[in-house]
Amino acid sequence: MGLADVPVPRCKEVTAEAAVEREELVHRVASSSTFERSPRLRAFFLHVCRCALDNKPEGATEQQVGIYVYDRPPGYNPNEDNIVRSQARLLRLKLEHHFASVGKDEAVVITIPKGRYLPVFETRPEEPVILHTAHPPEQGKSRLLLRILGGVVVLFGLTIIWFGYLLFKSRSATPQASVAPAGSVTRPEQIEATQPSKNLPLGLAPGAGEVRIAAGHTGPPYVDVFGRRWEADRYFEGGIPQPGPKHFFPPVPDDGLFKNMREAISADMTVPQSQRQIRYDIPVRSGVYELRLYFADPLRQPEVDQKEDAQNRRHFQINLNGHLLLRDFDAVADGGSAAVTVRVFKDVYPAPDGKLHLEFLSSWGKPAFVSALEITPGTPGKLKPIRISAHQSGFVDTDGTHWSGDNYFIEGRTNLYRNSGTGPKIPALYTGERHGNFSYAIPVTPGSFTVKLHFLESFFSSLVPAADCRGAGCRVFDVICNGVLLLKDFDIFQAAPGAFRPVSREFHGLHPNGQGKLLLSFSPVVNYAEVRAIEVIDEAK
Repeated sequence: MGLADVPVPRCKEVTAEAAVEREELVHRVASSSTFERSPRLRAFFLHVCRCALDNKPEGATEQQVGIYVYDRPPGYNPNEDNIVRSQARLLRLKLEHHFASVGKDEAVVITIPKGRYLPVFETRPEEPVILHTAHPPEQGKSRLLLRILGGVVVLFGLTIIWFGYLLFKSRSATPQASVAPAGSVTRPEQIEATQPSKNLPLGLAPGAGEVRIAAGHTGPPYVDVFGRRWEADRYFEGGIPQPGPKHFFPPVPDDGLFKNMREAISADMTVPQSQRQIRYDIPVRSGVYELRLYFADPLRQPEVDQKEDAQNRRHFQINLNGHLLLRDFDAVADGGSAAVTVRVFKDVYPAPDGKLHLEFLSSWGKPAFVSALEITPGTPGKLKPIRISAHQSGFVDTDGTHWSGDNYFIEGRTNLYRNSGTGPKIPALYTGERHGNFSYAIPVTPGSFTVKLHFLESFFSSLVPAADCRGAGCRVFDVICNGVLLLKDFDIFQAAPGAFRPVSREFHGLHPNGQGKLLLSFSPVVNYAEVRAIEVIDEAK
């Protein structure tokens, strides 16, 4: 029985708090210098970690790792291609080195047992304390004699083994199971020399019906901080790859996704339309989808200072299956103060030929462009729920609800509360916080939406010595959605009441602005505003 056929044990269930801590640990390891020059090994590490964190060991077999990480075709034979085994050895060495150096202070250690690819999260054992005691002189002499005799026996045994190895090596060839076709194996030294990538992959391959394309990107798939796998640019006709923005301010969750884009050749109305447009013909299964288009315009932050911003310098039209989606689209104006703007569309169906046909047609100014395209299965007539937590990565709470990592934010800072053995315990959903003077620009479709905001006060409390204020009145702020006042002089401590107690507020009948966003603004009155999680529910029946 080959290694790929060995049954993979399922992971033990862990608490939501422990799951969040493991997610954060994986992110720290992935973003460390250990994997800085090894993007493929990083993808290997985080693919199998995702399998462990989601309790999906079936995705961590040798064959599945080969398909999802090393682009092997479905159904390939691992016995004829040992890329996964050879790279697993390197990965184990890297993890051992990491937790002995960079990660020496981590309380939990990640290992990949030999013969398996599913990682194990183990509490680091405490270093044993060896007490040296004096021995009587006669006892010391006898022990010394035993050690000398033992050393002689070991040396003799090693000599026998060495001669046996030389004899075996001279009579046998390399075992066939460890040899792979020369053209199918990437040598370890080639992988190590690959240019470093800033992405922090944490994901499996796309789910059924999901298509994600990083426009202008070439090479291996890009896995973003949320675990979403973006394929290299494909299914396109026209346009050329161009660099994306060099700077992102305000910061975005993952700027690596927008390092490239696809741009039409020209916006000159006198040239053929084929030079003024980009076309994508994307094959999908029959069904209903949600379409998200991402735009990060490099015009927004030019290399030299200008007196005016980049609005009204690029206009283009977007069509889907021959129908108009957006006219005179200006990505800079659409995003406002955000560095990246996203547009979402529901009730998207493939054309009769089984493809989605997207056209980006230059109108005037600079040529049309797109940074990324995302197609996910949808629900007829309504947008799927959007749930955002102020964590770096997504997780599933104790109720089985999936929350994405922090996304669509503009400004603000994040903080992670770690439940300690002595301090108050708070639910995993509320351990991440975004605070400051900030906003969220959440892309939605036309319609009416319910927004639920989750809060918790974990600083202005008598249990926090560093707090210069304690109790009600220490944190007060307003929340506005597209000009509609949702909360006035909101005080979490007073509303909960008390610190370390979750509190939520729900609002109905909210509508997107002209840019297709629910723009939620958190404005401080006393100290900083804060939020722990946001839910957006389409009210369509």
